[in-house]
Amino acid sequence: MSEWTAEPDIVVSASQWAINTVSKLFHCLSSPKQLVIAVAMGTRILFYGIQDIQNTIHWEVLYTMHTSYESIQKISCGPNILALVSNDNILTIWMGMRSGVAPILVQTFKFDEPIQDIVWNVTSDAQFLLAVAFPRSIGIFGQKRASISCPQDDLWVCYTKFDVDTPEDITALTWVDCGVLIVAAGNQLRCYLKWLTQEDRVVKMHKTINNKLEPMSSVFDISYEVNGPLPFYHPEHLIHYIMWNKMDLVNATLGSLYHFLKQFVDEEDHTIQEFPPVSFPQILELQNGNAKKGHPSKQRYDLLFGDDEEHSNVDSDDDARPLTDNEVKNLIYQLKSRSLPGLNETEKMHLIALVDTIVELNQHGGSLDENGVRFTALLENHFHLKEILPSRGNQDLQPKDYIWALHSQSQDLLLEKCRHLHDNKLVWENARSLGIFMWLQKIDVVRDQMMAIARNIYLSKAYDRDPVDCTLFYFALRKKTIVQGLWKTTSHHKEKAAMIKFLANDFSDPRWQRAASKNAFALLGKQRFEYAAAFFLLADKLKDAVNVILKHVKDYQLAIALCRVYEGDHSPLLQDIIRGSVIPEAIINKDPWLASVSYWLLNEKQESIRAIVAIGSPSDDSLNEESVAIVYEPSLFIMYLYLKNMLKQEFVSYSAEYLFSLFVSQSYERLGCPLLALYILTRYRMKKPEQDKPNKECATDLFANENTKPSYSADLFADEPTQPSYATGLFADEPVKPSYSTDLFADEPAKPSYSTDLFADEPSKSSNDLFSDDDWLIGKKESSAGSFSDEDDRSNSDSSEDENTENDGLDGYKALLVVRMPQTFFHGASVLYNGLTEPDNFHETQYRSFFLKNRDALLKLGETLSIPASVFSRLLMEKSIETDVFPLYLYILNEGVPKDFDVHQFLRAFKVGCFETFNIWSQLRSLYCNPETAASTTRTIALTTYISLALVTLKERHYENCWILVYKFKGFIETLASTERGALSHCISQLLVDDTKMVEMASNDFDSFSDESMFGFDMNEEVYRPLIDAEDHSVAANLLEIASLNYILSCIETAMQNLRKNNSELGEYLTEFIWTTLLDPIAYRTYCLKEIIIQQLENNLDRRNLI
Repeated sequence: MSEWTAEPDIVVSASQWAINTVSKLFHCLSSPKQLVIAVAMGTRILFYGIQDIQNTIHWEVLYTMHTSYESIQKISCGPNILALVSNDNILTIWMGMRSGVAPILVQTFKFDEPIQDIVWNVTSDAQFLLAVAFPRSIGIFGQKRASISCPQDDLWVCYTKFDVDTPEDITALTWVDCGVLIVAAGNQLRCYLKWLTQEDRVVKMHKTINNKLEPMSSVFDISYEVNGPLPFYHPEHLIHYIMWNKMDLVNATLGSLYHFLKQFVDEEDHTIQEFPPVSFPQILELQNGNAKKGHPSKQRYDLLFGDDEEHSNVDSDDDARPLTDNEVKNLIYQLKSRSLPGLNETEKMHLIALVDTIVELNQHGGSLDENGVRFTALLENHFHLKEILPSRGNQDLQPKDYIWALHSQSQDLLLEKCRHLHDNKLVWENARSLGIFMWLQKIDVVRDQMMAIARNIYLSKAYDRDPVDCTLFYFALRKKTIVQGLWKTTSHHKEKAAMIKFLANDFSDPRWQRAASKNAFALLGKQRFEYAAAFFLLADKLKDAVNVILKHVKDYQLAIALCRVYEGDHSPLLQDIIRGSVIPEAIINKDPWLASVSYWLLNEKQESIRAIVAIGSPSDDSLNEESVAIVYEPSLFIMYLYLKNMLKQEFVSYSAEYLFSLFVSQSYERLGCPLLALYILTRYRMKKPEQDKPNKECATDLFANENTKPSYSADLFADEPTQPSYATGLFADEPVKPSYSTDLFADEPAKPSYSTDLFADEPSKSSNDLFSDDDWLIGKKESSAGSFSDEDDRSNSDSSEDENTENDGLDGYKALLVVRMPQTFFHGASVLYNGLTEPDNFHETQYRSFFLKNRDALLKLGETLSIPASVFSRLLMEKSIETDVFPLYLYILNEGVPKDFDVHQFLRAFKVGCFETFNIWSQLRSLYCNPETAASTTRTIALTTYISLALVTLKERHYENCWILVYKFKGFIETLASTERGALSHCISQLLVDDTKMVEMASNDFDSFSDESMFGFDMNEEVYRPLIDAEDHSVAANLLEIASLNYILSCIETAMQNLRKNNSELGEYLTEFIWTTLLDPIAYRTYCLKEIIIQQLENNLDRRNLI
């Protein structure tokens, strides 16, 4: 091609890259000019779209990404996300918020072994997983949630890594449904399920209560734990809402937590597994509280929550009331004695401290302005944390904390609060830790406080009081006479006589000023720095005094305090200190808070507000995307809005403010607060600024020239959507004969390979019409401002028509923020049902009502962001299957089908039945599915589940449970062939209540066992011990397992013979299913056990007393 200077290094598909619902949603919500391919040429990557001009296809460069990496070897694209592999085994991850804009580099990995392939997966709650294949191992990478204490930690980490024991190196990877990873190596395809095994090297992101791998953990569990939304009761989540002055929401959250611990948690439960329930309608409404006059929150939420009657039933004013004193005491007691999910021990202590803080705010916050409340919250929380966590004893308030006091109109009350917390005995260390001389504005109050500090320092010692300790502060106040008096009252001080004589001189005389300076230099030589600074002040050399403080004491707050007290706020030296020491330190440390405070002290309000947006930028023109991209503290946006509204001027360019708001939203998302991120993008929505159009290169007939064909990466699983490959699932519509290359439960060697998994799922097929009709994306979209919009909150708001029609490229990101919530939704729903030991009709009704209200709130919120209710409903359904909480849906569906719920699709995706919900499943299947296939499919599910339970309990050595399954298996398999209505349901119901015990032996029977018997008997082994018994690989345990398997095989073969004699369609279907799906894995497991037993018996099969 003439437009290209060289042949492309690699060309990959960048279009729709997966087949699940969430990936299709992101694809449809992307830019109208959707990506089609990505072309790597040198260090550049060109992203092409297709443009149809007069029925002629034109290739158009949508944007170009400059990577600075040579020899790009592999590219894997996702929605606004990209992974690259370059030479030297370097993996880079690039992310963006807006479609149509080149992503930016966020993480770089360097490996010691070559990277064979990379492939993306996105879960139903919008968690991105990157599988990286090395020659003999695979790593699963994902995002890591940031924290306030460590905001600059790595954004991407390795979740888990496992080895692949194939004869040849791995060549390619691909993801299919439900977290199944397909690995190609040589002539083998391996299927790895979402479940984690002991062979997985799981990376622990933080100290947890239980470091052991939890039973039945999956890669989805890791992604939620490491990068899922924070629980609403998490202290960092509550702090953010306090900063937004959402005290009703904070009180409602604490109230919900209190009632949960009171109603659903037993006294003996010290480790709580369930998340407290969450009322999404209430959370959404309270988040949009504190409305302006003329815009009551209820009016703004009519669209989200329906009519007034429905709205009035969602919440009541009492739900957001502060807790009483007794409730607070009980809550703190409960928190101290229990472990909550989502909180480590430090975070739990932080929550306890925050409860005390919230109590203080509820009691005394009414007399403060908003910034005063924010400072009080941070101040109280700081002190409560110091009491609970002694390790924080030496930590000071940071500029991000005391900047709120600087901009408060309640400084007198705040100062009184600071004094009270220190028992009215503030000394300099206390004042510095609170930043008092950085935020006090009235110079008279500043001097009075300095006087109080000097007095408290001198009186802080009960005995041997030393005037030296307070001399610096009194000299700064020009109170030499007070120091003279203190020296006269001092006894037993070796410097008393000399100081009384020296201070009696007139230090306005240049002679005595020189004498004071000489003494100051002498004290510097003795490293008595603060005392030396005091003598410089006595010599009226303020500059020398503050230089000593800055250079030797390294306390810029003390230097600023001395200048303010000695010369006032207009001191030229004060300005020099701030410009020459404080602001450069803020720029080096990338501290916008300190920079903003510094400029405010200089009365440079324009620079103060600009420092919040882009610290260190010399002019407004430099406020580009690179300047404002990194925002670690989203509370900066609150301060920015306050200063902007107070100053009533535009000190920041529109484009810079727009980018700033986007990255503040991204910061909230990184911190695990997706609803707050959405709050920024909707309530403070800005029109996309005018920018130069990107360079568009037309490339007609991109691949017409055969001599310049691009080289494709060696990917066996091309990026283009194809017919999903079927694993050896038990529930495939068309039975596929599985490959059994490995032992089903192979112990030697232990392998995380599941190529013969009895429980493998057929990849769920999305119906063809899911996104076939894109009317919901064409034309005018529903307002993205949605439920959070408030045009009066922005001076730059555009008309609603412009907001509705303009595409700002953020639709996909907004959808991501809402889609992040389903797992939190399921956690909150499940606890209500699990907490009821014997749910009656009343509680069932309450549970269903709560579930449906939350679901309805999520669906309506999704609709305001261009996510149709039917699509969001499918996302919830798919997430329920990913995280194995689908029984919740069955209980709901049994009472009635919610609106916009596709029961047929749910039942198709629901692969593995369970006995507890079998009756409901069968009933729904008969009502909503083809009756001709319902009976056969139901029986295959029941048979597979039954055999799976038998095999698993055998493997786990849970013989009491397995005995019932084996004992009843013959009757169960006979019932399968019955066409009598209700026979199978009745059989399973009887099985659930069956209490048939294993054969009991008299004590005399044990005398018949010889000493050489492989079966010992221990009367203490009456209770099943899963962690011990499951590891029993003795000859005896293997013999019991192989005997049980032989009995199961015998029953299956007999049943197949009887089914053939019936000559019925059902019999033929079941026979074919058993033959192609069940027999081989059981027989192979039996064969492997036989080989193991022969090896254990050392080929001596004549050994006596085997049983």
